[in-house]
Amino acid sequence: MKSLFDKISFGTLELRNRIVRSATFEMGAADNGKITDLPEAIYTKLAENEVGLIITGMMGAGENSRAFPGMIDTEGASFVSNFSRITSAVHQKNGKIAAQLAHCGVKAGAVRQGTSPYGPSDFAVSEDTYARGMTKGEIEQLIESFGIAAAKCREAGADAVEIHAAHGYLLSQFLSPYYNKRKDEYGGSVENRARLLIEIYEHIRECTEKDFPILVKINGDDLIQHGFTAEECLTVCTMLSEKGLDAIEVSSGLAIDNSSLPFQKPKDDEKGTFTDTAAMIADKVSIPIISVGGYRTIKSIENALNKSNISAISMSRPFICEPGLVKRWHTGNTAPSKCTSCNGCFGEKFACVQHCM
Repeated sequence: MKSLFDKISFGTLELRNRIVRSATFEMGAADNGKITDLPEAIYTKLAENEVGLIITGMMGAGENSRAFPGMIDTEGASFVSNFSRITSAVHQKNGKIAAQLAHCGVKAGAVRQGTSPYGPSDFAVSEDTYARGMTKGEIEQLIESFGIAAAKCREAGADAVEIHAAHGYLLSQFLSPYYNKRKDEYGGSVENRARLLIEIYEHIRECTEKDFPILVKINGDDLIQHGFTAEECLTVCTMLSEKGLDAIEVSSGLAIDNSSLPFQKPKDDEKGTFTDTAAMIADKVSIPIISVGGYRTIKSIENALNKSNISAISMSRPFICEPGLVKRWHTGNTAPSKCTSCNGCFGEKFACVQHCM
């Protein structure tokens, strides 16, 4: 029988328990892309409270990759030295940290002057913002940028990287027929729509040591009509598993409307929001599957672990509300998370993130 507090491994990455802090966008993590003091304070607090793996908030890989100026830019000259300070602090608390690498695509808000956001295809973001489809040359440059970013993260002492291919950001946009209308080898079939993700993974593998742990976060379902489906997700996860990926975090939601938001209110104390899709994939691939979404009780976590082949559980909002949650559970206070999924942490300046300080 699996327990929350079993030691587990994602490839060569050994963890002290099955609980992962899912990537959480910390508004204020950067000042125009440069790392501030906030991430170190958050991550060391989580490490000393026994979170098995801490996944950073998304960091920009490539030009026009960032959603806001407050998102970390891996291309900055001081990135390696500043991120090294964070990884060292986490390791001093016996924690493990993975850097989440992302490109926001049509959702990019911090774009270079004179340029526009881009995505898999032309897309009207708003009445006054128009994203254009990427050229082959830009795709090649993007792949190179992810490899460079991953190598920098490894140099800075990260224990792993996670490629963000969920929640309607660029790689999720390529996977989803909602956004991807391309007619070339990067559009059409699910295998073609997954091509960019696969090529980025392979290039990161080339740019880091062969046993450096690489994870992917992916939508199990876009939760919209004509979007990326659970069946397509299984196809892509199988491809990634066969390529040697170390673990997959399965979420859901393209974040187009309220019904497709990843951060939904849990409907069941005994089950996560997206457990079924994660369990289906875990039953059919040979690498660890991490399930995220709506876990607030030990019972819901243990049900997911023991009624399926799911290997680990990740959470975000509970750690904003209560960074000491895992240690509290481990020391015998097994009351549910204090998080009520009110989504107040999405309020002005992401104020609830400050609870981690």
